[in-house]
Amino acid sequence: MADEKKRRAELFAAALDAKKVPRWGRGASIVKKVACSPASAQAWIRGSLPHDAERLVQLCDTYDIDLYEWVTLKSRKNPEVSQANSDVMIEAICYVKEFEEKSGFTFTPTQFAKLLVMYLDESKRESIGDIIDLLVTK
Repeated sequence: MADEKKRRAELFAAALDAKKVPRWGRGASIVKKVACSPASAQAWIRGSLPHDAERLVQLCDTYDIDLYEWVTLKSRKNPEVSQANSDVMIEAICYVKEFEEKSGFTFTPTQFAKLLVMYLDESKRESIGDIIDLLVTK
């Protein structure tokens, strides 16, 4: 139980850090932002969960906290999906980089990013090949 409180406190602290809530006076900042008692703010900082479901949702919305993860301490993110997304991103980056080399053009970061997004949209992917043919054929 103490380990769960510690993990919740860390998760809440990370969310507050991400929102740039200063560490000094953090409790007072929470009280002001969500209109709660100082005791409640301190309890959440120490790893307790709000007892009121509406308050729980309010805090999650205010500080961009994953409600499911805060309550269960388990992420819904599937590592396999993450790995699959990483693999697709690597494939897309390599494709666009090879496209850049074949075309002989040096893309700006914005151009590179737009082609990357185009590659990731399967309905537009084939068009990149047409662009390569157009640019490489002289």
